[in-house]
Amino acid sequence: MKSDIRFKYEDNIEIEWNGSATFNVFNGGENINCFTDYSCKTMEQAQKSADEWLEEQLQEEKLRNTDSN
Repeated sequence: MKSDIRFKYEDNIEIEWNGSATFNVFNGGENINCFTDYSCKTMEQAQKSADEWLEEQLQEEKLRNTDSN
């Protein structure tokens, strides 16, 4: 039986990979988002996908904050 793998980040962010294609994003234990990546076959690939997804989200948030100022 495979268990889910969680990658931990700053500010209580965790991204959980189900070992297949689904990633669930948690903030302080609350599920706030999800995404899929069908190319991940290994934990290293999943970690890279999670890192890249979070970085994209942070960049988009910075751009939104810049646009609103």
